[in-house]
Amino acid sequence: MRNTSLVTISLPPAMVKESERLAKTRQMTRSEFMRAAIRRFIEELDKTQAKRIAWEERDTLKAIQSFEKAKKAGKLKILRPGDLAKWAKE
Repeated sequence: MRNTSLVTISLPPAMVKESERLAKTRQMTRSEFMRAAIRRFIEELDKTQAKRIAWEERDTLKAIQSFEKAKKAGKLKILRPGDLAKWAKE
């Protein structure tokens, strides 16, 4: 039984030529090179997503710390109906 699936893609001729050149210099088949390129792309996407989550967590922590600081300083205001709409206009 086959451990791989056949995938057909269209690439610009220059990209094919460059990928073949790079594969040859690394003593890889074109398929090996493409698998490695796709694997690396997926890893980079995972890293980007992890960074985004870390930034969101950092921003959330900063917001909580800011809230706690304002609460401790007695600077929090009670919101009344319409306050947000009024502030949005300012």
